[in-house]
Amino acid sequence: MQNYYKILGLPNFAGVTEVKNTFRKLAKQYHPDINPNAQEHFKVLVKAYETLSDPNLKTKYDYKLKYFLNQTSSASTKTEKKQYDFNEQEIKRKQYYENLYKKPYYTPQTEQVDQRKTFNEFRNILIATPLAVLLIMILLNAYTHKPDIHVETYPEEVVEVANEVEKPAVITGEAPYSVYFGGPAYDSTHAHQLKVKNLSGYDLIVFLFNKKFVRSVFINNGFEVDIDYLPRELSVFRIMSGTDFKYTNEVKKAGVYGAFTNQCKYYQNNSKIKLNKVNQLTITDFISQGFKETNEDDFFKEK
Repeated sequence: MQNYYKILGLPNFAGVTEVKNTFRKLAKQYHPDINPNAQEHFKVLVKAYETLSDPNLKTKYDYKLKYFLNQTSSASTKTEKKQYDFNEQEIKRKQYYENLYKKPYYTPQTEQVDQRKTFNEFRNILIATPLAVLLIMILLNAYTHKPDIHVETYPEEVVEVANEVEKPAVITGEAPYSVYFGGPAYDSTHAHQLKVKNLSGYDLIVFLFNKKFVRSVFINNGFEVDIDYLPRELSVFRIMSGTDFKYTNEVKKAGVYGAFTNQCKYYQNNSKIKLNKVNQLTITDFISQGFKETNEDDFFKEK
């Protein structure tokens, strides 16, 4: 079982906040734009982050990890214990020497009487001591009033989920609003690819349409994504821009949750775009690149 905490360089069962902060640092170091040789490692980091930054997924993963660690620890203990067990030959040898050197032992009559007397005294002490303690406890309870206090404990991860008020921010490659528009569509027949690089100075959510909804993707400022399995032509290209995206923010007119907290704007380009097998688009300035600013109502219409 992969230990996502070790992959991120964190102690087991670290908090969501630690996961977020650590991933941001690692993303700057291992992102393919910065470190092309670390592309595979970055994918593993993203997978670990997606699991540990989502409170529900993290809780399930932590239970599985605890079970795995307990199983591993039990197996290790059994192996160590087995190394100190006597084999059958050693047991027989031990029994042989015990029988060989065993001699009859006779206790004088007076010594046997003393032993019985000592034993009886010891037995009486063992019986009397618990009774005395029980009597003292009964007396204390009779004269001391104690408030009825019920203490209930919760696992650390459950407390952490309760304190996590909102779902963690999206990262490059996720697909907000995909369900709202009817789910993503994949064209395996043409399988064109569009590389979109965000140099606009804002975080973006890109929406692609071809009569119907095709795909949506979140792109952090300064990052690039590859959108695969696209049709030969796109008819509508929409962009939602801003900073500090949170799922707790509501787009009231559309009735959906998830929006930028600051400087949120909407853009649309209705020019048809014919795609080649591999295409590249760098977004820098919306207006100069043919996009027109639109309003919230029109932006969240499917067609």
